[in-house]
Amino acid sequence: MSDDDLLNALDEAADEHGSRSEAIRAALRETYADRDRNEVNVARHLPDDPIVRRGYEVLCDEASPFQSRIDIDTAMSRVANRLNIPKGSVKRRVILPLERQRVGGKQIVEPNWGVLVVRQPDELTELAGAVRTDGGERDA
Repeated sequence: MSDDDLLNALDEAADEHGSRSEAIRAALRETYADRDRNEVNVARHLPDDPIVRRGYEVLCDEASPFQSRIDIDTAMSRVANRLNIPKGSVKRRVILPLERQRVGGKQIVEPNWGVLVVRQPDELTELAGAVRTDGGERDA
């Protein structure tokens, strides 16, 4: 490895994990395995329709990063363009199924004053974790 900063970081992580190999395994687990697990958890809460799932991914990509909001007209245009479907069918094929789908009692996509609030995958995972297996909210 030729990058001194990365090498120093690896050495520090090796001290924490016991070896460089363990440090690398931990980094890979955190970076890739957890992401895959989150994707699987999120997929459990989305409708089975592949168009709806891809539409959700587009909405997550296009929504403003901090507020997870996107103008409804912009959302419909972006989904139509990226999925190559008519803009007139986006609401029926993608938006409405996501509005009907709930995780932890909250809509995955929520219309609010001309914008869509898009619940990002990490938020869906948190909402799903806040519900007991019997469907009730977890005890605090």
